[in-house]
Amino acid sequence: MAGSPLHDAASSPRRPVRVESPTASAGGGVVPLRHRAAGLALRLVTSAFRRMPGVLAHAVADAASLPLVAATLLHERHVAPLGRGIVRNQRIVFREGLTRRESRRLLFAWARHMTHLFVDFCRMPRLRADALERSVDVQAFREVVPLLEEGRGLICVSGHLGVWELCPHLASLVGIPITMVVRPTGIAPVDSVLTAIRSAGGAKVLTKWGILLPLKRALERGEAVGLLADEDARERPIFAPFLGTLAATTPSVAFLQRVTGATIVVASVHRVGRGRWRCHIWRVIRSQPDSDVERAEREVTAAVNEALSRAILAYPEQWIWGSRRFLTRAPGEQPLPDGLPPRAG
Repeated sequence: MAGSPLHDAASSPRRPVRVESPTASAGGGVVPLRHRAAGLALRLVTSAFRRMPGVLAHAVADAASLPLVAATLLHERHVAPLGRGIVRNQRIVFREGLTRRESRRLLFAWARHMTHLFVDFCRMPRLRADALERSVDVQAFREVVPLLEEGRGLICVSGHLGVWELCPHLASLVGIPITMVVRPTGIAPVDSVLTAIRSAGGAKVLTKWGILLPLKRALERGEAVGLLADEDARERPIFAPFLGTLAATTPSVAFLQRVTGATIVVASVHRVGRGRWRCHIWRVIRSQPDSDVERAEREVTAAVNEALSRAILAYPEQWIWGSRRFLTRAPGEQPLPDGLPPRAG
């Protein structure tokens, strides 16, 4: 399958070597002392947040939100002239429909979400299958279990919205065997800590590059795979509307469905209170035979983007507004006089 996304992703020379030992580097040598120190520090911090009372953990998150706002405003001064940043993304999505005051309120709400996001991640292993109903509304996830029983697997798609790390964790706890895809930090001891937390509920973890072939095999076994599809794609992107503006989107989701026939489920988990979350299924996309492969991939990609857009607009403070989602532009596109990309359609 030379030239296909599956072949290119599986053989890409950029993919990192998976590191099993926290004391061995990707090149086979000894991990630098600063990397070990970073891993130890992260282990201590995550353990502390996991063990401390929830009231105290959330209070720390609240206190950290104001320094994050200050740091973000300073960062905006540097990236705004480069055509990036939170405020620019807000303008792209809302155009003139968002006042300066509303923009600042969204920034403060976003910062509070980000600090609580870290706390939620640290405390994720505390969520157990026998006590889920106390803090999580998982009914939406339970309703997709019959789709998995059809035997073709599930492609679970989300984005950097809500508490996305909870998606595979909760899926595992409700009985959905899932393999998630993550971007490694490149620091082996840090990745070891993160992987231990992510796999606490039984989910399998794969690094981001060279994984389409393992994902295809997992789907063929009738399992679920989890991907994030709201990042800027530079390699063979499909330009589809995302929050009202064309965005370079990965073709991997549509490709996986085409070669496996698996059903796509667009899902998210959102915080609805301190230590309380709700699972959502925004769209179910079944595989449809189509002789026009390119058209089918465009339609599937557009459907995924539409569902993710609805999820973000439902909980706008719980999306990563500082991402480079709209960085790559379609060939021949002309920016508007204000420098923003034109609206889709």
